[in-house]
Amino acid sequence: MGKYWRSAMGFAAAAAVLGMLSGCQTGTKSADGKETVTLGVVGPLTGNAAASGQVQANAVEMAVEEINAAGGVDGKYMIKLVKEDDEGVPAKSVTVTQKLVNQNNIDVLIGALNSSCTLADMEITAANKIPQITPCSSAQSIVEQGNEFIFRTTATDTTHIKTLLQYFRDKIKGKKVAVLYESSDFGTGAFSKIQEMAPEYGAEVAASEMYNSGEKDFSVHLTKIKQANPDAIIIWGYYTEAALISKQVKQNGIEVPLIGTGYNSPKLVELGGDAVNGLIFTTAFTEANPDEKVQAFDKKYKEIYQQSYDQNAPQAYDSVYLWADAVKRAGTVDGQAVRDALLATKDFEGVAGIYNFSPNGEMVKTLMVVQIQDGKHTIIPMD
Repeated sequence: MGKYWRSAMGFAAAAAVLGMLSGCQTGTKSADGKETVTLGVVGPLTGNAAASGQVQANAVEMAVEEINAAGGVDGKYMIKLVKEDDEGVPAKSVTVTQKLVNQNNIDVLIGALNSSCTLADMEITAANKIPQITPCSSAQSIVEQGNEFIFRTTATDTTHIKTLLQYFRDKIKGKKVAVLYESSDFGTGAFSKIQEMAPEYGAEVAASEMYNSGEKDFSVHLTKIKQANPDAIIIWGYYTEAALISKQVKQNGIEVPLIGTGYNSPKLVELGGDAVNGLIFTTAFTEANPDEKVQAFDKKYKEIYQQSYDQNAPQAYDSVYLWADAVKRAGTVDGQAVRDALLATKDFEGVAGIYNFSPNGEMVKTLMVVQIQDGKHTIIPMD
């Protein structure tokens, strides 16, 4: 792959003020005299989204071990990795992020996974001038807060919605769409954007139903959706609920395409079985992509961890290398200097695509549309 740098709200505000008292520190030396820097990763290692959180942590670990094995960041800095479990709960995410900042003295944070967690955590990292890169959180509001230290390597909700609505219009030839979405920042923010953008694609939101994370019975929601007679149902949530919804859609005799995002995980097929065959989602990464970098990553990840993964893995992997590249160009791990170098990233070639950041830390990607067929991913051409 070439050189490593080319290979690949109230409680939070209070915590942020406390965090200003003890920002990150470097200076410890490794056995060979290189400086040690600390990289923190936060996400759900337990709870409903644990599978996605674990692959994020695994991929970060993989990148860190590669960089250290190659002599460290720019040959100067060896990375110490610290992982924390936030259970996908914002209050817990704030607590562990504060620990990473105050006790572990992190120089960069990778995470969180859930948008609501990232929205809380990023106040703490910004107050301490620590760059934070989220590989997973897609809520549009994350980059609309004026936070100069937040970056992300996943596509926005807006990008996903544009791709979904284009597919709905051009491939399904649909007019009426129903939306079933999670009652989180991730879900509610997306639903607002779907309502706003649907008319541009000749689509009418004929029904909308909100559910809570952990909900298991969707019969009331699906009865209302069935009565609206939509041409497709957009599911906006995570794999646990998406698998249950797919099963219950069939049980309720609803025979329209299921499309959406948020559940590109091997757990989806494991939990949903045959019921998820035909499910369609948008993603920036799938192991079905024949690209050499994708296949090399896929092979190595599976060899190390003996399991499959979702798009959070390559995006987390790329996030570490993006930070390492910024450190190299900045010539320091100083948070402000690295933040400026990240913003100046130009055409960085990662496993999950080409990276450039807009002034607000946003990164826009071209997405693929994938359908599950016989339990496996198939890329659907949009041309």
